[in-house]
Parts: sequence; structure tokens; C-alpha cells
Amino acid sequence: MGLVLIHRPGALKMKIAKGDTVVVRRGKEKGKRGTVKAVFPRIGKATVEGLNVVKRHSKQGFGGAKSAGIYEKEAPLPISALQYVCTKCGTPSRVKYKLSPEGKKQRICGRCGEVAAEPVKGR
Repeated sequence: MGLVLIHRPGALKMKIAKGDTVVVRRGKEKGKRGTVKAVFPRIGKATVEGLNVVKRHSKQGFGGAKSAGIYEKEAPLPISALQYVCTKCGTPSRVKYKLSPEGKKQRICGRCGEVAAEPVKGR
């Protein structure tokens, strides 16, 4: 009998938070930097300001409720394609966790050890 993998849906642990500066590691936007606008842990994606811009065509709503036209918006990128950029050293690096003297968990840069900015609450 083979190994059976059970899919358990739920939110993933995110090391990238809203407000972080990130660099895209692959795809058509490779090498570009931007600020994270929103994080979606359930689907494992995040939207980055000015990157992965797509066009949406919309019809006019009933009674003029919604205007017709072509709108540009940022589409979510997979978290695995993004890497945190340290504010101090300015290089892409991994995020580590360390306990502060007060016993609070802090995010730190994996390269220089600088404490990362506190994540902005809310999506």
C-alpha cells in the first residue's frame, strides 16, 4: 500500500508581510522590486505595488452603477516567487526569527541581522 497524502486546507505561515519591500525571483517581472500591498495566506499569494499589472475589461452596470472601460490592477504573485529585501543592507535575504529580550518574537534579516520592520496589521 502506497503513501496517501491528505490535503488539509488552511492558511500558510507567511514570512513576507504587508509593507515589506520584496524582489521578484522569477517570471516576466524577474528582478523588479516593489512594496507588498496585501497578503493572502490561504492561497499563498501576495500583491506587489506596480508589479504583475493586468488589464480588466468591464461592462457598464445596470443604471450606470459601474462605469465601463479597461482597468489596470495588480494581480497576486505566488509567495514562493518573492524574496524579502532588507532595509539596511538593501540585498534580498531570508527572514529569520529571534526572541527579543522582552520575550517577543522578532523578524530579522538573515544576512546582516537587522530587525525587520514590524508587520502592518490588517490586509
